[in-house]
Amino acid sequence: MPTIVLLTDFGSKDYFVGVMKGVISSINPLARVVDLTHEIEPQNIRQASFVLWASRKYFPEDSIFVSVVDPGVGSERKIICGSIDGQLFIAPDNGLLDYVAAEAGDTRFHVASNPKYFRENISTTFHGRDIFAPLAAHLSRGVRLTEIGNRVDYPGVKKFYSEIEPGKNEGKVVYQDRFGNVFTNFLWDEALLAKSATVKIGTKLIRRFCVSYSASPTRNVVGIKGSNGLLELAVNSGSAAKVLRSSMGQKLTLTMR
Repeated sequence: MPTIVLLTDFGSKDYFVGVMKGVISSINPLARVVDLTHEIEPQNIRQASFVLWASRKYFPEDSIFVSVVDPGVGSERKIICGSIDGQLFIAPDNGLLDYVAAEAGDTRFHVASNPKYFRENISTTFHGRDIFAPLAAHLSRGVRLTEIGNRVDYPGVKKFYSEIEPGKNEGKVVYQDRFGNVFTNFLWDEALLAKSATVKIGTKLIRRFCVSYSASPTRNVVGIKGSNGLLELAVNSGSAAKVLRSSMGQKLTLTMR
């Protein structure tokens, strides 16, 4: 039985996630549901896109990812169901799937348009309950994408990350975790440990690069290789985000000589 993976900005205080699980279990009582996270910042599509990119490779090939970060709910925006390298994804057509689609080898996308696989009464404000959840449940029971709706082309997108080149590199903050570690869109380069390099973010300069959190001095912001292969800015036993006063999408410059 495929694993259904939920990613939303609903938080844990309200009943929304629980209701989605109730809809899934009413259609497929044997469904296995995993909460990836429900703490995406409200309407932060790029944050959700990054979390999906960073996580999907650790789930089984037949997993079904249900991503509901949907500022356009109730509008004419489409809901798409995609097969990306064997895994299935359900998301609003708002760019949430850009990062995983950019590096995929085999993709197929369909517009969710067959009401047979929706709840009967559809709210204009809770498509997570009325469309996303039932779609996931039906797909987990073996319904094919061709039964969900017509095939569509997904717009070509570029990878969000980039390699570090000699000289000046322009980048940005793509994520900040609860520890205050700041994720950049640069792929880690071992040359950072040996060459003269500087990261400038706002008015702050980072000149030291380490292999782990514990290898860095306390209270100093350093660059390290994160678990997903990106350059992170971190403080040993502290928060780089607080020290740098950084934010999602903030520009930064990395210079390597």
